[in-house]
Amino acid sequence: MRRFLLLTLGLILSSITMAQVQIRVPATHVSFEFPDNSWKFLETINVDATTTVYLYSYKGSIVVDKQGDTVLPNLRIYVRTGYKPSVYDLITERYMQQPFQSIDEYSQGLPAEGLGYIGGHQNTQDGKYYKFRMIYFKDNTTAFEFRITTTLDTYDIMEQEFERILKSVKIES
Repeated sequence: MRRFLLLTLGLILSSITMAQVQIRVPATHVSFEFPDNSWKFLETINVDATTTVYLYSYKGSIVVDKQGDTVLPNLRIYVRTGYKPSVYDLITERYMQQPFQSIDEYSQGLPAEGLGYIGGHQNTQDGKYYKFRMIYFKDNTTAFEFRITTTLDTYDIMEQEFERILKSVKIES
């Protein structure tokens, strides 16, 4: 009986820790899910009166690149309110601010009129190459960019996690 209770308690605790964590982007109708509790909110940056950035970092298992450096995969959510131009205009604006190399483009599984990229860039500060998944979309006049990044040589480790997060993005009414 005692063994049964311990086994049951263990299953309950493991299901709680493996549960998906739903997050709502503040002051919007957009939500997304982290596959488990392995992401940590870092900070909110108010860029200007219409633009806010939310930063999260991966705190699950330690991710180490080929040079032996610890890597902190991160999610950056860029939110711009009162944005009337198209998603394509936002993509162009953001590209001009932070150029990247597009590896692939997709639209399936994204909010209406959304566009996704797999891309890469070289960081001028540390000289490392980074790979990311990124989606753009709008909800009325609120524009969004979700960008999840890690180093090029650790991308394969994080790819499924990145895909699950971005596939969970929803506009709720």
